[in-house]
Amino acid sequence: MKKFWVFVFTVCLLIVPHSWAGEIERIQEKGEITVSLNQGYPPFAMKKDSKLFGLDVDLANLMADYLGVKVRFIQPESYDQQIPKLLSGESDIIIAAMTRTVRRGLQVNFTKPYYEVSQAALVDRKLIGPQTSSYFDLTDIPDLTLGVKARTTHETFARKLFPAGAIKTYPTAAEAAEALTRGEVNAMVADSPFVRVWRSTHPKQYDRIRALLEPVTRETYGFAIRRGDADFLNWLNLFIDQVTADGTLALLKYEYFERMSWAGAQYAQTMMPTRAELLKNRFLDKRKKQIERLRRQLPLQGDAYE
Repeated sequence: MKKFWVFVFTVCLLIVPHSWAGEIERIQEKGEITVSLNQGYPPFAMKKDSKLFGLDVDLANLMADYLGVKVRFIQPESYDQQIPKLLSGESDIIIAAMTRTVRRGLQVNFTKPYYEVSQAALVDRKLIGPQTSSYFDLTDIPDLTLGVKARTTHETFARKLFPAGAIKTYPTAAEAAEALTRGEVNAMVADSPFVRVWRSTHPKQYDRIRALLEPVTRETYGFAIRRGDADFLNWLNLFIDQVTADGTLALLKYEYFERMSWAGAQYAQTMMPTRAELLKNRFLDKRKKQIERLRRQLPLQGDAYE
């Protein structure tokens, strides 16, 4: 009888080998990983001339390169579609400047953080005084109208601070900022990286709009995957550890948040000596060339992302 059950077990292993495979093996066998990105969230995910680029895009390409597979990008129309598309199998991983929260953690597994942010704001200068410096100062403005990206932690947090009638939602943070320039709202809130980049790339708006960047919250971005595969989660954490320890993540942050050549020559910043030391490191120079090679390999819109 014992030999019979050993035989049955062996046959099962031969017939359904893939049922024992994890996400890494499945992705490698498929030869492609589907990554869900943010919509229009500089400098994490941007599009120019039908090409995607940004910090999250570069990290996704590096991750896929380590896995030995191609990368395919999707960009859900609204942010609340990110997790449902992951759970339904439309994507394999979310790399979309997603804030790690305990509520989201009931649905997905988050990696360790790869970026830390605070909530920040842009506001009409006519409504504030010289001492105004943080998002929380907006609560002192009577009859405030506030633009936020819909179905995000920004909207959730704003609804705890402001009357429901004061809040207007938009599909993207960029659209909320544009609403501010048109006068539809007199302030908008987003994560500090977006506010910092928007301020730097809209110098003509400086006399009208002020950025409030004093830290008021501490939030972190992580990759999100389906629950149940500890090996994939451990490998992703190792990937984040490596790009952090070897300086790759610092290099990308410098390129996108300080040098800002992606925004055009008029916004590009001069290299600062302390940061320029990064490029003297042979390893980082090699990694920079690897990143540039992966960027050149990105297909045009419709071929590998939608």
